[in-house]
Amino acid sequence: EHFLISLQLQFASDSSDFTTCLGKNTKPVRICVTCSDKYAMLTQSFLNISKSDKCATQLLDSDNAMVIRRLWDAYRNMWISASCETCSGLSLNRTHEFVNKTDEVLQCFEEYKLHQYICVNCSKKFDTLVTLFKDLSRKRFCLC
Repeated sequence: EHFLISLQLQFASDSSDFTTCLGKNTKPVRICVTCSDKYAMLTQSFLNISKSDKCATQLLDSDNAMVIRRLWDAYRNMWISASCETCSGLSLNRTHEFVNKTDEVLQCFEEYKLHQYICVNCSKKFDTLVTLFKDLSRKRFCLC
């Protein structure tokens, strides 16, 4: 019983960490890069539950709500829909280039947010980011 509770609590904690990471990295979308460690922990928590018949039966299928199973399915589907699995096919340098260009645009927006010339002052950086994104998209770039 204590073992089941510890697995349940670990999954809850890892779910919370992953959800927080998702929420913080939605705009611009950088979940694949920023949240990959949290997703790996969540995956391990789910595997720890599902690899034991007793744990799987009691924690995954013992009631109509099936909360852990449904949460896992939702997280897994989100990860897949963001194409995070394909990030490994993109060179780390290109991913970092995208993240760095995104940060440059956000910093420019922050610097000029109270100025009427924000579009003029930040347009070159923004256009560079859009061009990079289009180029990477043609190469099946994920939403990192």
